Amino acid sequence: MKMKHPLQHHFGEVTEIFHYIYEVCERSGIYIDWSGTTQTVQLYKSKESYLCGEKYIGAIQYEGSNQFQKRIPSLVSLHFRRANLSYIFRYLLENIKEFRKDTNKEPFINPDAESISFKFTSLSEEAVNVINKIEDVFKVANRV
Repeated sequence: MKMKHPLQHHFGEVTEIFHYIYEVCERSGIYIDWSGTTQTVQLYKSKESYLCGEKYIGAIQYEGSNQFQKRIPSLVSLHFRRANLSYIFRYLLENIKEFRKDTNKEPFINPDAESISFKFTSLSEEAVNVINKIEDVFKVANRV
């Protein structure tokens, strides 16, 4: 069975947030790679960094279900691997506290976690504001 690209799914509100994050990443110059998975795309600083073999900086992922036929996902995660980020990128992202959930148990904001994670359930005004802050980080980080 052929895998569907994550943009081809339709799960209501979580689909809207996935698409919005995807569009923000694209317009910010972040390169998005789909490796044939049905729920995740990987993010690279730029197409050049991807082509040069640099490690991915993050991902957009549907979460809450691995079997979409049985249960639809309940949230979208936008996460960034700390080890693969420049200092300025990591610093700026760590200063955004809203919608953070680096771990599944408290404290949710954990500087020792592998990733800086933002988790969204809908395209609310608050979510859009946070995603716009993240877009500003992309713009700053790509200039340095």
